[in-house]
Amino acid sequence: FFAPRLSRLFLFAVVVFAHATTAVGPARVSVAVLDPQKMMPSAFVIAPLVVLTACSSSRAFSNVVRRPAPAERRRLDTKLDVEPAAIAAGAVAAAGAATLWLSGADDRAKRSEYAEREAEGRAREEERERLAYIEPREAWKEEELRAYDGTSDEHGPLLMAVKGDVFNVWRGRHFYGPDGEYRIMAGRDSTRFLAKNRLEEESDDERAVELNIAERANLEAWYWTIKNKYQIVGKLEGYDSKSTEM
Repeated sequence: FFAPRLSRLFLFAVVVFAHATTAVGPARVSVAVLDPQKMMPSAFVIAPLVVLTACSSSRAFSNVVRRPAPAERRRLDTKLDVEPAAIAAGAVAAAGAATLWLSGADDRAKRSEYAEREAEGRAREEERERLAYIEPREAWKEEELRAYDGTSDEHGPLLMAVKGDVFNVWRGRHFYGPDGEYRIMAGRDSTRFLAKNRLEEESDDERAVELNIAERANLEAWYWTIKNKYQIVGKLEGYDSKSTEM
């Protein structure tokens, strides 16, 4: 007598569990059940179902919607007789769904916090870009670049010339700023430093020697790396392209 009714309740519980698994993920459901710290919410879901099964009379497991007798079918009105067992089962299912939903509250809070941090990071980056912006020019003199070596304005433009192009390298301030490893290249024409992989000033005699083919090839690689990372804001006035061409 009880088997059909119990199978229906079991099927209902499986459907609720499957829906919760889809909503919060199977890994979280299994953790919520196996973690001793989360056993209490699961107990509140299971205990009412066990008590309901053990203590209900045959009346509790009768049809949820009573079929009317033939004489009653002729009546114009229809009577819907809902058993207390159905109400209890619905309450248990709702409690189970609420427990599973609450078990994912920590993850939702973490995702919200991560989204807030991302938004704050984007806002800071946009502010840095605004402070470091400089209007592009058709041509720059090398002495004009010196004002933008990062020493007078730690948040302002940071200019550097390579192969006749002037770049605003503010995004690489940790490299080219006053405390960066390549600070010697900022605010000037850094073409020969890059060609020779050098971080010291050249003597007059060294500057008089043209770049060899290996140094020019090395410069070409540096040039494209910088061009792909930083904005060009103009040309360097007086640059001799023949001094670096391959």
